Amino acid sequence: MNKASSSVALTPDLRASWQRSRAHGLQTGQALPLNPINRADLSDRLASNARLLTFSQPVIDNLLRQIDNRDATVLLTDSQGLILSASGDPHFLDRAARVALRPGAAWSEADMGTNAIGTALAIGDIAAVRGQEHFLERNRFLSCVAIPILAPTGGIAGILDISTDASANLQHANALLRTTAEIIEHRLVESMDDGFVSVRFHQRHELLGSPLESIVVFDEGGRVIACNRNARTMLGLHDEYPDVSCEDCFAITWRNLLDWAALDQNTPFPLRTLQGQTWAARASLRQRGLGFGRRRNSEGREARRSVSPDTLQLTRAHDERQDAPVEDRRITLAKTLVRQWAASAGPLLIAGETGTGKHALASTYQREFAANQTLVQIDCRALAAQPSIGTEVTQLLQRSAREILYLCDIDALPLPHQARLFDAATAGTIRIIVATRRSLDALVEDNRLDRRALLRSGGLEIQLPPLRERTDFDALVRDFVRQEIPDRPMYVCPDALTLLRKHHWPGNLSELHNRLRLILALMGDEAGQLCPDDIPEELLEQVSD
Repeated sequence: MNKASSSVALTPDLRASWQRSRAHGLQTGQALPLNPINRADLSDRLASNARLLTFSQPVIDNLLRQIDNRDATVLLTDSQGLILSASGDPHFLDRAARVALRPGAAWSEADMGTNAIGTALAIGDIAAVRGQEHFLERNRFLSCVAIPILAPTGGIAGILDISTDASANLQHANALLRTTAEIIEHRLVESMDDGFVSVRFHQRHELLGSPLESIVVFDEGGRVIACNRNARTMLGLHDEYPDVSCEDCFAITWRNLLDWAALDQNTPFPLRTLQGQTWAARASLRQRGLGFGRRRNSEGREARRSVSPDTLQLTRAHDERQDAPVEDRRITLAKTLVRQWAASAGPLLIAGETGTGKHALASTYQREFAANQTLVQIDCRALAAQPSIGTEVTQLLQRSAREILYLCDIDALPLPHQARLFDAATAGTIRIIVATRRSLDALVEDNRLDRRALLRSGGLEIQLPPLRERTDFDALVRDFVRQEIPDRPMYVCPDALTLLRKHHWPGNLSELHNRLRLILALMGDEAGQLCPDDIPEELLEQVSD
């Protein structure tokens, strides 16, 4: 240990970093390197880190506002410690540039000795280096804190750093950096092109959908291919590149998890860990076209079921002829009632089981009759749980006339507040659509719906049929198949339709669509027919005789 390092008390991590700096051949008093990266190479680095930059910059802007320190800069580097962006006060950025704290400069320990960026990269964790703790003397006017941004699939995607004057107070920098890194990591996982099923979970159901949730992405075989920092912590995935399956993470089989994903419901389900904890979770199939690979069927079924282009053209024409007289009359009636409601005042009530198309019908109204208005969804269960429910309802009614309020699970709201909403819609200044998953007669009998107030306010009622009762089931299957693979024809065998019709479909249209997406994803790319043996066993197990 030389005189410079012995004058300050170094933590074990920083002492080890000083040793690595010497091993790299660095000396504390050496001059600034004269070999910065050229513009062409920097452009290549920026292009290869485009996603990281895209999802980081808005969060970095917010981080700067929270720091509230004019003599500070926020730096983003790539996985090797090369600075990609520098944001902050121009005066401090000018000072920082004198020690190459600018885009294009490399700040690994091999380049710059002990510093927050390089040390965080070396230890894989948050690192703070203040003033005299820097290995190179010319960097000792700085105080820096840095944290790795974990890549979705493992390893480090980059480093996020706050650098400021050595005398500045960075007391809260650790917490701010950690939160900011978690937000970036969450967005990187959400925006991935790969993956088949996403699972989001947290101890508190209200935090699902927020950057604080844990998120895991599985491939078609149930192997983890990506996760965020929170998921790694909660599941104990300490390896840099976790190689685990669904059953290694949760006390649920992959088939049962696919069941939940196929339902694709907003309502969280209980997900147990192998340690006996229970979390609130949502599972969903990732959208088609996001790059997940398709698994080939075994036993050569592609060859057996691939058909000639002429035959496929004939089968598609046959399907379209079958689909022509299609729509269930109750769906036609529902659309007619929506058109009538568009020209009148009062509320609209849509009743139907989970997944029968309530939100889709409301979206159709907004798209066709109120394109200049925004459809805003309100969860009445959460609203009813508020201690100041009356104030919350008042604020809803004071919202802009450019909004359409879509209140799901209206039966969770106390009757007096239902009446207030229905009466407010009478004047026509605010458009209100309410929805329920229960039958209207059952709600009235249980005193969970103020039907009198609804009718008094000139409201309309729509009852959507469950999928198992719809007369256009076969056409819906063919239509969903065409939506999923618009680039190639697929013949749906009558026996497959018969088998699908036997299922109860508790998730209705949402479940049917998601299960078909699952079936098609597991079929071969060259298959031209959907047959009974393409339907997963977990669905067959639920089919009644």
